[in-house]
Amino acid sequence: MDPGVGRDPAARCPDTIWSHHEGAMNTLRTQNLRRLRSVPILLLLLGVLTALAVPNASSQDTEPTAAEETEPAAESEAKAEVIATVGTTRLTRADLEQAVRRRSGGRPVPAEQQDRLQALAVGDLVEQALLRAEIERRQVEVTDGEINDQIAQLSTELTARQSSLDAFLAGAGLDHEGLREQVRFDIAVPKVILPMITEDVMRQVLAMHRYDFDGTRVRASHIILRPEASSGPNAITAVLARAERIRADILAEELTFAEAAERYSAGPSRHRGGDLGFLPRHGLLSEEFAAQVFKLTKGEVSKPFVTPLGVHVAKVTDVDPGTVAPETFRKPLEQLAFQKVLQAFVIHCRQQTPIELKPGIVAADPRAPGPRP
Repeated sequence: MDPGVGRDPAARCPDTIWSHHEGAMNTLRTQNLRRLRSVPILLLLLGVLTALAVPNASSQDTEPTAAEETEPAAESEAKAEVIATVGTTRLTRADLEQAVRRRSGGRPVPAEQQDRLQALAVGDLVEQALLRAEIERRQVEVTDGEINDQIAQLSTELTARQSSLDAFLAGAGLDHEGLREQVRFDIAVPKVILPMITEDVMRQVLAMHRYDFDGTRVRASHIILRPEASSGPNAITAVLARAERIRADILAEELTFAEAAERYSAGPSRHRGGDLGFLPRHGLLSEEFAAQVFKLTKGEVSKPFVTPLGVHVAKVTDVDPGTVAPETFRKPLEQLAFQKVLQAFVIHCRQQTPIELKPGIVAADPRAPGPRP
């Protein structure tokens, strides 16, 4: 660990979030840098294009009132308001407005989603500030040629979508210099992260996510409990408690899982003792259910968990191992490893960096799914 960690107000982050061993993936780093660094720009493109059709009310040809003539100065002062500091970086209200606009794609946000969207946008800004500080500290070099190539790729994507770079910039609230700075950042981040992705890291990610790729199927049974429509705001809590009691009875061998399913489950599988048959990791089940079931070992009974359908207790009764060789899903595994290492690195930097938010400003995990207006 960097000896300055925890003492330096600039909040240096260590190079060794993951263990490093000899035989690091030099080929991966050089080959994937080109591919991975393009992802943020293309995601930005997809998020902002939806904003291009939103009319800009300020562009309407109307005669300003006296109040409106004095508004720009007040508005400018409000936008310059500091809403957070990350190390030595100040984040302003204008930064937040732009981040919210990117999150929402420029579309109106329902009132009930605004707080969540703003919290995610603050999280975006904090994460970016942490990464920019590390890029600067490590003196990561990005050439004009790399930036030009990335902007050319973006322009090609826009043309394919019957748009233009100028329209994109207007929708994103960026000028050309702002775009170049964003592209510089998007290229620099993989240069920080990729050296941390060693073969040891790849083995760890494979061990945790093999079932996502190798075709493994599990035979699962479940008990589903649904709250009564009239049971009030504490309905889920009550159902979870009931599910926990059922699970405890199963573990105490007071009844079998199949008997419990037949007696308590609200789903049609209760007639089969809760048996759902062999299930793939993706494509058949909801992600909420599949993610829980594929964590279980053969014979294990899950703790109660919630999906949009209700509260479940699940059991894996058999496993059909996948036969897809890791070499065939190397690329998606590398991309997953990149995201895992990036997330771990940001978390560590956050822990080592003084972050102050203005009262009323909340930061949420930017990697959590945001609202879709």
